[in-house]
Amino acid sequence: MKYDKPLIAVLIGALSTIPGEMATRALVFLGIGKYSIYQLDSLLITFNRPTTIIGLVVNFIVGGLIAVLLYYALNKLGEDYLVLKSVAAGLLFWFVFELIFTATVEGKFIEIRPVSDYYIHLLATIVYGITMGLLFNKYLSKRSIPL
Repeated sequence: MKYDKPLIAVLIGALSTIPGEMATRALVFLGIGKYSIYQLDSLLITFNRPTTIIGLVVNFIVGGLIAVLLYYALNKLGEDYLVLKSVAAGLLFWFVFELIFTATVEGKFIEIRPVSDYYIHLLATIVYGITMGLLFNKYLSKRSIPL
């Protein structure tokens, strides 16, 4: 039995983190935030030494997990409004992971981040959700609406 759609969902979720990282990296470069999304996620492992590669691995795992959970949830929720559902799933998990990060790392191992960091990571989550929704629509939807 060959069933590769969940694997495709994981791949879509992992790769969808890249545009969000690009957006946060640009904003950090412009001085709007302190950490890009990959740097922030790496702090869950390194605690006080942000590194892009470890953040990429963590973000790929989390992004893939969110995507496969959304893929299975779509069996119950339906495939309409995929982009909106993807953004909503991303925002839900962003909220949970911000709570985890704030409770475990922030203020204990690193100084408290500026509020602008929350906004740029929120933007990265929205970019992630839009990208994932469009890719789900193109590669996993039964209707596969052409863009």
